[in-house]
Amino acid sequence: MDSSLTNRKRNQLFIHLFGFSSLAHLTLNFFVESNAAIVAPIFGMVAYMFLFTLLYTKLPPARLRLAVLFAINAYIVILQFESLSSVTAIYFIIPIIAASLYNDTLSIIALSALTVIEVLLLTFVFDLFEARSSLEYIHVSMLTFFGLVMLLAVLHSSYFSSYWRQLELRNASMKKALVSKEGYLELFFQAAKDAIAVFDSEGRIIAINPAFEQLYGWTADDSLGKVIALYPPEHAKAAEMRAEQVRLGENFTLETDDIKKDGTRFPAQITLSPIFDAHGKVIATSVISRDISYRKETERMLLQTEKLKMAGEIAAGVAHEIRNPMTVISGFVQMMHNDPNHLYPSYTSLMQSELDRINLIISEFLILAKPQAPELKSLDVGKILDECIFLFGPEFAVHDIVVKTDSTGPFRAEGEENHLKQVFINLLKNAIEAMEEGGTLRIAARQTEADKLTISFEDEGPGIPLELIERVFEPFYTTKPTGTGLGLLISQKIIQEHGGSLAVKNRKQQGTCVIVTLPLSTV
Repeated sequence: MDSSLTNRKRNQLFIHLFGFSSLAHLTLNFFVESNAAIVAPIFGMVAYMFLFTLLYTKLPPARLRLAVLFAINAYIVILQFESLSSVTAIYFIIPIIAASLYNDTLSIIALSALTVIEVLLLTFVFDLFEARSSLEYIHVSMLTFFGLVMLLAVLHSSYFSSYWRQLELRNASMKKALVSKEGYLELFFQAAKDAIAVFDSEGRIIAINPAFEQLYGWTADDSLGKVIALYPPEHAKAAEMRAEQVRLGENFTLETDDIKKDGTRFPAQITLSPIFDAHGKVIATSVISRDISYRKETERMLLQTEKLKMAGEIAAGVAHEIRNPMTVISGFVQMMHNDPNHLYPSYTSLMQSELDRINLIISEFLILAKPQAPELKSLDVGKILDECIFLFGPEFAVHDIVVKTDSTGPFRAEGEENHLKQVFINLLKNAIEAMEEGGTLRIAARQTEADKLTISFEDEGPGIPLELIERVFEPFYTTKPTGTGLGLLISQKIIQEHGGSLAVKNRKQQGTCVIVTLPLSTV
């Protein structure tokens, strides 16, 4: 119950009590002969009707309260002129008691001051308190006073008791709802899967949830009360501008790169929102973060799938068109090789071998269009690698590249020989293209686990920029002017079909390291 409604209810009670008392006083004249007051009760009845009318107007409750209190006071002043004894001066306390029930200090002070002035005027100016009345009149006056005071107290208590109970129930309900709401909010804050952090106006962290600790690696002890940059240094200016705008009441939802306590970066979707107080002033800001690495990877895989589909369609058409002239060339090379007068049979033999390899490469190119299960058998991987290195011997010499091999083999693995040759040839070719000005190519084969073979290719080229190294397996992505962007993709697919993996990383020094992992043969 608000204060205006409470005051309206009190006004209603005191107006009706005022009217009842006036009527009772007027009626009392017929039963007590010594009571000669007529003007005061008539004034009370007229004032009651006037106040009752004001009760149902738009007059503010505070003004109607003043009208009620001063009407009661005026009634008592008139009564003093009709009274037979000074004992009726005690009635001046009634409007003051009524004012106290309003909890209105100013009205109490005003009525008290007015009462003092009125008593002084009645005593020294009008000399009304010198009269002596009968003992019966005094008793009636005192009993009437005590009756009015008790009636006022009882009616006020009973009249408002139901409202106070309603108010208590309402307050209890509101308190319960508030506690429940706070509990729900706290439960949401603690159980949310997204990371949530709250910052004060100075950018200091004042609250974090468990998901924040798990995502960013900052615990409450590490972060509360501190200014922590959750973004990379190069994003600092943009992040500070957004934070300033949020403190002015704006909201942001964006995707960006955030940084963990250990320096690890990850793609994040963040929502920045201001927190307002009851007056609409921004008192804090919140940041809700979500790691979208999985979504980004899914999007990348979907894009790669679309590219693979396109590559497959292109591969099917290109392979068909290349195989037709290749068949013709292969036929003529065989005729030349079988000619007894042919002067260079070793050359035509090499040409035929390379044509066969090209045909196999075209078959592998078709993997992008229609995957084929290779026929696996036990192979000497070291021997296959040596043959590929020997094949590129002239190109190594031309580009001033020194090849250093280190193997603790032999190693045997389950695989398809021509498929593995294609992988090794692709990697050797990439190394040659990376070291245009010469250098050393280190090739090492090691058994890293009980059933795993690792072959590393380390060149001394310029390496791959960090922002591009994750894209080397994307179809059609290449930094070479004449590249197709399919070599590493096809190589990775072949190795995966052999149950292994292919990884690319930069060396600590200059250059790139490609690592091929294959399962060793159990035979």
